[in-house]
Amino acid sequence: MAFSEQTTKLRLLKLLQHSLASQPNTTVSLSELAQTLNVSRERVRQLYHQLAVEYALPPVKKRRPGIGEIKQPISHAEDMVRKLRTPSPQTLALEDEVRKYIRHNMSVPEIARKIGRPAPTIYTVLQRLDIPFKRAKDTGRRLRNSSTLALEAEVRQYESNIQRIHHRLHIPLPRRRKSQETLALEAEVREYSEQGMTAPEIAKRTGRPGRTIYEVLSRLGIPRNYMGKAVYSATSPQTLALEAEVRAYSEQGLTTAEIARKTGKHLQTIYRVLHRLHIPFNSALRRKSSETRALEAEVRQYSEQGMSAPEIGRKTGRNRKTVYSVLRRLGIPFKRAIDTGRRMRNPKTLAFEAEVKWYYFSLGMSSKDIASTTGRNMKTVYATLRRLGVPSKKRVVG
Repeated sequence: MAFSEQTTKLRLLKLLQHSLASQPNTTVSLSELAQTLNVSRERVRQLYHQLAVEYALPPVKKRRPGIGEIKQPISHAEDMVRKLRTPSPQTLALEDEVRKYIRHNMSVPEIARKIGRPAPTIYTVLQRLDIPFKRAKDTGRRLRNSSTLALEAEVRQYESNIQRIHHRLHIPLPRRRKSQETLALEAEVREYSEQGMTAPEIAKRTGRPGRTIYEVLSRLGIPRNYMGKAVYSATSPQTLALEAEVRAYSEQGLTTAEIARKTGKHLQTIYRVLHRLHIPFNSALRRKSSETRALEAEVRQYSEQGMSAPEIGRKTGRNRKTVYSVLRRLGIPFKRAIDTGRRMRNPKTLAFEAEVKWYYFSLGMSSKDIASTTGRNMKTVYATLRRLGVPSKKRVVG
């Protein structure tokens, strides 16, 4: 590391002396020297200062001023222009007037109304004079007199004390008293609801919006079935006839889909009627086709003979997954193949396993030798040895 530093220092000294000899009055650029030496500009600057103590070196070219250095004179010039700018007599009079009202502890809206200027103008003057703003507490609304403010403060203190006492003693706050109009509306809604009228009918009768009627029904704590009687229009003759028809079909043991086909209604409509009548749903069991029943009988017969699922699949010409599904549906334990549970191997695979076993046990050949002799891939030989349950290392024949 020190050798590299000395080499960089000597190279820089040679470049500077060459520049001084060839062009004595020309400044050198540290950035160009850094690119030539393949080092950073800061490193070149440090080495230049070290060499300047012992040797005479050419002057360094000054850097171009950065963005921060350029902004500073501009802002300074703006400050000078701002200081030299003299306000008009009207502006000076407005500032004196605002300053006078501020001494009387007046807020900005009050000063604006007093002078007849907009509130933003007053804010601008206060900001220019470096005076903190005196904002009104009611945020721009009309100012209340002193007696109103004193009464509001007293009421606010009384309410806060009451809430604090109730919270400390774990006592719920008393409910607000309902007006005579609200009490009359609740009594009227209760009376119409007991007569079996719906919410839209009550709204038309009372002349109130439907949302108000729903809120009154919820506030009165009417049970769901009575409230549903008032909210939902479930008393029409068509609805009653459909409910009676659905109840009769359900007592006969028909499923929901069969009831929908009988009545000609949508399936979701039948579900809603059953839910409203609190009748349990009769789930429809899918009827098996003749082909499915024949396959199940065939699979049951072959399973009783002790055949495995792959054997049954080859016998019936079906996929193994289909046979496993049928066995699981019939509740029959799986009869897996005795060898490895995988699909039965063909005669070529069995012959190759016998050949690998003879090469490995009788001749003591390694996996690589077996692969080269049989002309098979190494992965095939490894898989065969693993399937035979023997290690893939070379055996030592004694």
